[in-house]
Amino acid sequence: MGRRLVVLSVALAGVLLFAAPLPTAVAETSTGCPAGYQFRSVESLAATGNAPVPGQVDAAGNADGFVCALPLPDAVCTAMGFDPCPVETVYLFRDNDVPGR
Repeated sequence: MGRRLVVLSVALAGVLLFAAPLPTAVAETSTGCPAGYQFRSVESLAATGNAPVPGQVDAAGNADGFVCALPLPDAVCTAMGFDPCPVETVYLFRDNDVPGR
């Protein structure tokens, strides 16, 4: 299970790094997250099995312990070859330091 989680995290990091730019959305000024994203602590995401990617995204940004997390459909996990999915929710992460980008 641990190896599958690492593979999923690395795969999601690849999606994050190589995905086509998402449409620009207006950021919430209090969180720095675009519309549709959740303002989440790295610690809370690690507790749900979504480590190490949120921490890596945060460290590459403002390193404040928070990231923006966009919940993805369950089908994403299945499409990546995981059945069952090793995490409750698969997210697309970005740091909360660049509003509206």
